[in-house]
Amino acid sequence: MKKKDIVKIISDRLSRYRGVEFEIFFSKKKILSFEIKDGQVDHFRTSRELGLALRILNKGRMGFTYLFGPTPDSLTLLTERAVELANQADFDPIHGFPTAERIDIPDLGTFDKALSKISKKKKIDHVKEMENRALSTDSRIKKVRKAEYKEIKDYVSIITSKGLDLEKKGTLITMALMVLAEDNNNSEMGWEYDFARSYADIDPIKIGLSAAKRAIDMLGSRQISTRTCPAVFENRVVVDLLSVWSSSFFGENVYKGKSLLKDKINHIIASPSIQLIDDGLYPKGIGSAPFDHEGTPQKKTTLIKKGRLQSYLYDRYWATKTGSQLTGNSIRGQISSPPSTSTSNLYISPGHLQLDQLLSSMDKGFLISELMGVHMVDPVSGDFSLGASGMWIEKGKVVFPVKGVTISGSIHNLFSNVEELGDNLRFLGRIGAPSLLVKEIIISGL
Repeated sequence: MKKKDIVKIISDRLSRYRGVEFEIFFSKKKILSFEIKDGQVDHFRTSRELGLALRILNKGRMGFTYLFGPTPDSLTLLTERAVELANQADFDPIHGFPTAERIDIPDLGTFDKALSKISKKKKIDHVKEMENRALSTDSRIKKVRKAEYKEIKDYVSIITSKGLDLEKKGTLITMALMVLAEDNNNSEMGWEYDFARSYADIDPIKIGLSAAKRAIDMLGSRQISTRTCPAVFENRVVVDLLSVWSSSFFGENVYKGKSLLKDKINHIIASPSIQLIDDGLYPKGIGSAPFDHEGTPQKKTTLIKKGRLQSYLYDRYWATKTGSQLTGNSIRGQISSPPSTSTSNLYISPGHLQLDQLLSSMDKGFLISELMGVHMVDPVSGDFSLGASGMWIEKGKVVFPVKGVTISGSIHNLFSNVEELGDNLRFLGRIGAPSLLVKEIIISGL
């Protein structure tokens, strides 16, 4: 069905109910994915998905419904169900939809026009090249466990009864590789991946080399004794920790007391070297778009400046409820979920030191390259006890690989104890960070 026909069916049906407002969120996706195993294509899939979500507002009461593959009959049922749910909902005067406004649509580099012109064979060949490059790096790389490719072309449109009518489109490409290294009865896995808006911005050779190096570097790893020492957190590990910390900046969590950052505006909450930014207009960012999933223009918001808290992030509801400025941070994780607050492109501004310079700052310390169990960290307290692996460093040089140890502490304290920042800002999805030198971390080992 065409969009205009869908809108007409819904608006005509709702015209029976006096004063009802509506918002229609359209999502259309085309997905291609496959794996390479032993040089052969496996699990090759293509799919198309058309869904829409409907929110209606009836005298301060909100109803939400959704469906996939709309038909005239299903749209009628969808609309009636939304009205029914609104009638059952609690009254809340904060609810509302945006009116029509002019939004500049900058070219953020989020749609790769050339992607559709790249043949499936070329994409398959590139993933095979990624696999082969890892295998040829070192004789100790014995097997590729996974070599994956996925691309998504997505189209989003938001239409409201108040005249808002917005459209955007984007592309997302991911490649991932997992390899097995073996030597003298020791075996280790190496995992690497990357995301990009443009096919040309993903380097399969680089992914293959990195996955192989990570596996090889960990061969012969051992534990170290319990101690407190300096540590360098590799950028992708910082991304994992920042993803947990990010929810502390959501206005909803702050309002509900589910964040330790409540009443901390203009207070020092991190090292003076930390500047934390959420930028919905970051060039080629995975979370970049001219508007968020409620039609609010996205923007750049500084959350921490020189260690001092500057702002929180809001969707439309929580900005209105708290009397705060909109930040354009509404997102729908899936069509079946109503909008809620999230990050766009959240990142720590990089410093000026290369990774080896960060390592040279430690007489003896731990380079942490992987953490296990980050998803189980309490996002409110930030307290953690995580399995860690990486390299033991002395005089700035790698001495031996380490695994089987646990690091513990608090995410809030960790970011307060940052002494230096690397220049290697890396985004993994919507979150980015450089490597960080932390004054000290508690390690539990032998």
